[in-house]
Amino acid sequence: MDKKFKNKVEMDMAVGFYDSGIAHADRGEWVQAIADFTKVIQLNPTVAEAYFNRAVSHTKLGNLAQALVDLTEVIKLTPNDPIALHNRAVIYLHLKDFKCSREDFVKVKRLGGKVNPEFEKMLNGAIK
Repeated sequence: MDKKFKNKVEMDMAVGFYDSGIAHADRGEWVQAIADFTKVIQLNPTVAEAYFNRAVSHTKLGNLAQALVDLTEVIKLTPNDPIALHNRAVIYLHLKDFKCSREDFVKVKRLGGKVNPEFEKMLNGAIK
C-alpha cells in the first residue's frame, strides 16, 4: 500500500487494518475481513487492494452485488487490472448480465490476461 496518506500514523493504521483483513480472510472470517478492509478504505479511498480484497470477501459470503461495486471501484483505480476485470466478468455472469460479462472478458484478453475457459464456456452457453 504505497498510496499517499495524510501522515505516517494514518498509513500505519491502514496497514494494520489491511494486514488484519488479510489474516481474517485467510481464516475464512469474511465479515471481519470486510470490516477491516472497509476501515482501510475509510482512511484512504484510493487503495485498490482494499476494494479488491473486500470484493473477494463479499463474494465468499454471496454478496455479489456488493462485490460488483467494489470490483468496479478497483477498475476505476486500476483500469488495466485483468484480474479485477476477470472477477467482475464472472460476477456479471452469475448475475446474468451477459453483455457486461462478455465486455469484461474481451478486455481481459485485450490486456493479455487469461480467461477461465469454464466461465467463458458458461457465458457462451448462456448467450446462445
